[in-house]
Amino acid sequence: MIKKIAIFMAAGAALALTAAAQRSAMPGTTSGENYVSEGKYFKCVLPKDWAKVDDMGQPASEKKVYGADLTGAAGADGIAPSISVKYYAKGNTLFKSAEEFIKIHSKAIPGLGLPGDKYSSVTAIKIGGRTASKFERRKSDFARPRQVQNKAVSVFERYIVLPASEGFYVLNYYCVFSEAKAKLPAFDMVVKSFEPLMK
Repeated sequence: MIKKIAIFMAAGAALALTAAAQRSAMPGTTSGENYVSEGKYFKCVLPKDWAKVDDMGQPASEKKVYGADLTGAAGADGIAPSISVKYYAKGNTLFKSAEEFIKIHSKAIPGLGLPGDKYSSVTAIKIGGRTASKFERRKSDFARPRQVQNKAVSVFERYIVLPASEGFYVLNYYCVFSEAKAKLPAFDMVVKSFEPLMK
């Protein structure tokens, strides 16, 4: 199990670096729209002045993960805030279940992460008229991972995970800790407008 978690964490780090590169090179299209996911798994309102990030990996139909990644303007530390709204269909290539996703992301993994990383407890929250799980974490990230001399920056993440009969939803907010409170309303708007279309 530990080996599997390590693989997921390594893959997550690689995806984060890829997303950072995409945010710098491919800002995408301006959002602020009524969004319906590919496959019509959910709908929500995307915040204005955030950009959709183009997915350069596997097509959604192959990995069975559908939704949108958004990015805001990078702060003084060079790290851009992001919002992700995804539906993981049954049989997706990343996670077997909502429970597995929560287990991997909601607690520190021995041997991984940096000193000072903090995780909240998992609590219940209502979203789209249904009960979901919410947790937060504060961890260190790097604005310029390829530089030899790099500085760890404290970042804040909030996850909302909603089970469905044939998969699960994940809404994620990521931001430099010092700016997280100021930019959180954009994520709150997405959450408030989110409507799951799968029971």
